[in-house]
Amino acid sequence: MLDTVRVKFPISPDPEQLQYWTHKTTTTITGTRESYLYNPVINNDGVMLKYTYYPIGLFDPNPVLTLECSLPKLVYGNNYQMLLSIDRSIESANTKLINVPHAPILDLAEGVLIRLDMCYNHKVGEIVDDYLKPLSNLDYPHRRTKYHRREGVEFKAKHITTKFYNKQRETGMVEAFGILRQETTILKGEVIKGILGLKKPTLLNVSRDFISDYLNKDLKKLALFENSIGTRSTILKMLCAAYGSDAGFCYYGILLSKMDRSRKQLAQETKTHPRSLDRRLRKIIDAKIPLTMTDREEPLPPLIISL
Repeated sequence: MLDTVRVKFPISPDPEQLQYWTHKTTTTITGTRESYLYNPVINNDGVMLKYTYYPIGLFDPNPVLTLECSLPKLVYGNNYQMLLSIDRSIESANTKLINVPHAPILDLAEGVLIRLDMCYNHKVGEIVDDYLKPLSNLDYPHRRTKYHRREGVEFKAKHITTKFYNKQRETGMVEAFGILRQETTILKGEVIKGILGLKKPTLLNVSRDFISDYLNKDLKKLALFENSIGTRSTILKMLCAAYGSDAGFCYYGILLSKMDRSRKQLAQETKTHPRSLDRRLRKIIDAKIPLTMTDREEPLPPLIISL
């Protein structure tokens, strides 16, 4: 449900605490900026907390203290388990933050969100890796697709990235077997404000329904919402059933060509106007077919989010 979060507070550590923090000065075009870093590791699970303190904020003269952490790691000691309740997770995390040496006592519920990772574990069992290559053929509007062989695929914009990856391979934990992790990371506070429609959004403003709706929106952008990833034979049958044999074979050929070409390349090679190509690709999607396919003998089941 949630993984890494970063929150900010308008407070300062006291001078005695700062003795244990690393002082840093950064030179930029506008001058120099002073900061203090503190990354304590707590618990036997090696959970790292990332504190950063700016005596003067970036846009105002007030001090800013930020804290970044993996919320499930702080609560469970690992980041493959899904959090069941945001409220209870905050309470559990706060009890551990109280005992962090050389740091101010913080209430995560009061911090303003400046990073938000929303996630879901699709439990697909042994076929988790079978999803990765077909997913890498998809396009997310206004984002770049990047495929990491045997690791995952990401759809990246400037401040927002949606990823799908094998959670067991990422964690190295057998307990995470069969988990295809879907994860969207929002890295800018202003973007989070716009999405939540609030001037000072906190973790308490992020509900289970909001997370579910947002992650489902990502699936819809990829035409994966409630749609399976078909095989060559099942896709051809679906297209012919929807549009007739002649048109079905035509759309099938377009889909095959789209698998290893960008829309721009495909339009140039087929001498098709981009808008005309988009209409044809939309016909394929309207038949409940994502613009990809699997080499397996059976279709890949739809990715369904249930929080």
